Amino acid sequence: MPGFIAKQKPKKKPRVGLDIGTYSIKLVEISEEADKPALAAIGMKKMPEEQSKGAAKDMIKALAEESNISTKEVNIAVSGQPVIVRLVPMPKMTEAELKSAIKFEAEKFIPFNINDCVIDFQIVRKYEKENKLDVLLAAVKKGYVEERIELVESAGLSVGVVDVDNFAIANAFLRNMPEGSQDKTFAILNIGAGLTNLTLLRNDTVCLVRDMPVGSTDFDASLSKVLGVDLKKAEELKAMPGDRAADVINCTRKVFNKLVDEMRLPFSYYENQFGRGVDEIVLSGGGSFLAGMSDMFQEAFGAKPILLDPFKFLDTGSEAIDKGFLEKAKSSFSVAVGLALR
Repeated sequence: MPGFIAKQKPKKKPRVGLDIGTYSIKLVEISEEADKPALAAIGMKKMPEEQSKGAAKDMIKALAEESNISTKEVNIAVSGQPVIVRLVPMPKMTEAELKSAIKFEAEKFIPFNINDCVIDFQIVRKYEKENKLDVLLAAVKKGYVEERIELVESAGLSVGVVDVDNFAIANAFLRNMPEGSQDKTFAILNIGAGLTNLTLLRNDTVCLVRDMPVGSTDFDASLSKVLGVDLKKAEELKAMPGDRAADVINCTRKVFNKLVDEMRLPFSYYENQFGRGVDEIVLSGGGSFLAGMSDMFQEAFGAKPILLDPFKFLDTGSEAIDKGFLEKAKSSFSVAVGLALR
């Protein structure tokens, strides 16, 4: 089983990232045969209202065929309750010693049977004087991983790498990191349908991750209830409110405040552990399109967030790429791009 935490390695072969979400399935192929990496294929399909393994399999198969990807091997990610990521303090030791010791140490932090988990780790920080290490530990239930791989293989594809959503997003951000970002701490929020992935990143190191139980469907439900419209109309209003922008903001503020409350605890933990706060907030995911989101973040944290464009570093000039779709949906593809970088 490939590890969840890995540094990017230069590769020439095309790579495909397949992001299997609760709302939609997204696919990206990146080719690095030319001087500049290029977007070779992109596609998205919305999940049916009545979801099943059979429907998901058919959608993945159709998406791969319609996107005309050049390889059957794809990289996928996991997230949610079966995934645990923790920052673990350890005594100073070699990489080999840590590899032997981490399983026993992980039992203190993992609420599952450790023998039923796939485990990976990465050293985040070394304290030379204190002879200590901070280790980022990732553990995922084997059954969940195996189920996800089985789904992809049933669609006629093979799995190259299994990653964690947060780490994939971090990879996408690092390839597009703004100039002058050294020694800054970024909080990357990927607002998906059912949950929001929070990743705290400093330099090229993931320092903390959390999956928060607030997503874009919560914003849709609030709009639908308060304004008396169906969920489809609520979803449309969320991104394109027209002259109802003030209504959208007022109707979603309670959900937004819940998201902010979920963020404050990991922000505080990070500040206590690392002696510094968050410098910039970065938004990604379908929920980042909510009207008024930027202004609400400025009210809550004193600064407007950055909107992540995961395709910024890529050549997107291919005639096969729908430029209108790319511009409209680009923030939803951070996980898929990060996976294709593996």
